Amino acid sequence: MLLDRPALSTAEIAAHTGWELKPEGACKGHECVPLPGLDTSGPIDVSAFAGTMGMPLVADVDAGLWALGPRSGGSVLETATAPSIVLDDFGGNAFDVASLRGRKVLLIAWASW
Repeated sequence: MLLDRPALSTAEIAAHTGWELKPEGACKGHECVPLPGLDTSGPIDVSAFAGTMGMPLVADVDAGLWALGPRSGGSVLETATAPSIVLDDFGGNAFDVASLRGRKVLLIAWASW
């Protein structure tokens, strides 16, 4: 998920990640992860939260963007179903990627920018 600042409120952490910050730690469903040393009394430092939770964080401070990834050690995808994709083939005909269902597919994308 993309963030526009390096610190978030506990409500924003919950809204963006699904992890609710409680006195016992960050909780999602029945799972709670202790957050020793993380100050939750004010805005939460996203870098400290990511490090404690094992979540990858990439920052572009000049652009004012932070990208926070899912917690490692689990499945990243909620589903393995690809969205509906219809692309033009080399002849300009519409090609539905769903017609390849059940087969391994490699999609290569290119952009000029």
